[in-house]
Amino acid sequence: TFFDAGVKGSNGSDVVIHHGAATSPPNDDEFDQYYVHHHQIDHNLVLEGIRTFTLLNPEWDEPHHVIYLNQKMGALQIPIGTYHQSVSGTEGSMVLNQAVRDRDFDPNKEFIPVSLRDRADLRKAKAATPVVWLWDDGRIKRLKFGCLYSDKKKSGFNF
Repeated sequence: TFFDAGVKGSNGSDVVIHHGAATSPPNDDEFDQYYVHHHQIDHNLVLEGIRTFTLLNPEWDEPHHVIYLNQKMGALQIPIGTYHQSVSGTEGSMVLNQAVRDRDFDPNKEFIPVSLRDRADLRKAKAATPVVWLWDDGRIKRLKFGCLYSDKKKSGFNF
């Protein structure tokens, strides 16, 4: 299998391998934790397995998204300011992130987990009905339960 994994403007890349069930970042006891970048846009591409991403952004009209990401879906772009967590099942997974970093990027500040323990805004976002994205019948499907779709801006991320 061959595919172009390039991302225009990418100036940082990393591979994250989960050899079995794993959550990144790990939970803070009973509270989920998330990464948020202020100077990096992620472009996560699954190379093996499936990785489930949860995105939270209190500024979006639909602040809670769950993406069951696989290789066929392409790279998931996570914009600046979006809280994100990824989970692999028992089979594990491998993800390539082709990041676009601005000149203020500092790895010592960009990868600090944020716990929901002290963040009421993020707990509220997570409590919202999630928009679910998955691969089905040869295409990406967007599902939201208990709500009608409108043309209003929904989120700030793309595949």
